[in-house]
Amino acid sequence: MIEELNGDFLQWLRGFYYVSQTGSIRRAAQMMNRNPSTISYQIRSLEEELNTVLFDRYKKSLRITPEGKKLFEWTVYTFETLRGLRSEVGTLSGKLQGTVTFSSNLPFAAQVVGIISGFRERHPDVNIRIRRALTYEVVDDVESSKVDFGLTGVTVLPDHSELEELFQARPLLIVHRDNTYHLPKKPKLSDLERLPFVSFLSERMDDSGEPYFENMDATLFVKNTVLSVNNYHLMLRYVLHGVGAAIMDEMCLKASSYGTDWRPLVSYPLDEFLPTVRYGILVRKRKHLSPQAKGLIENIREELAKTNLPA
Repeated sequence: MIEELNGDFLQWLRGFYYVSQTGSIRRAAQMMNRNPSTISYQIRSLEEELNTVLFDRYKKSLRITPEGKKLFEWTVYTFETLRGLRSEVGTLSGKLQGTVTFSSNLPFAAQVVGIISGFRERHPDVNIRIRRALTYEVVDDVESSKVDFGLTGVTVLPDHSELEELFQARPLLIVHRDNTYHLPKKPKLSDLERLPFVSFLSERMDDSGEPYFENMDATLFVKNTVLSVNNYHLMLRYVLHGVGAAIMDEMCLKASSYGTDWRPLVSYPLDEFLPTVRYGILVRKRKHLSPQAKGLIENIREELAKTNLPA
């Protein structure tokens, strides 16, 4: 027996989703090409239908309530199921078609260019959309269902997503070979504390910090940041010019080493101070993947197994 629902219920949920994402009825209305009064009506109707409060109204801001957070999870799941239904029915012939979207940090995105190209040749009716993002952006995209899946490295597993780990990468300290730091083969904390650092600038943070190691107190040994930039290749260029030392994992070092002679640089493992980065496929829990998304993930998994990546 299927319970009868108000015919506008799905539209109310759609309005609720965008308000949850933007924290603003006005911005949600802009994204949906609707009048703000329409979105306000949808939220009120949804609250009346469910007999609950979804947002706390404080001045001009909206703060989602615990009940709202629970509904958000179900809203994402509902629309993913509907999208999956349409996709499954549309590919009954076994021919993959439709769109696949995924977010990836730059090192991983560079690693799968050949894989994606080969998949497109075999499945020309599949349109692939790739968003280059920092680690936290990949996680946000996956957990809010903006994308089908993510490719990234993490040191802490997200709450609402699952990581299929494909390989790991050690954290490294990168310096110029002809430096004046007098570092031992295995640097100690006191050795690191006196170094000038070229740090990764994360837009999410108030100051510089490595995107994979946000959970770590960066002041543990990064005492002197002399330059910040949000690109690993540029970080290496500045290290090459003797500006300071840099921190990145093996995967980032491999992906950033293009167009320049990096032989003057040397690396030191930082396993003792920083966690190993776990790289893999990030998928939202209870995610309903379309056949084309499943096919691409399987292809990435199989091809990377043949590739010489960090252990």
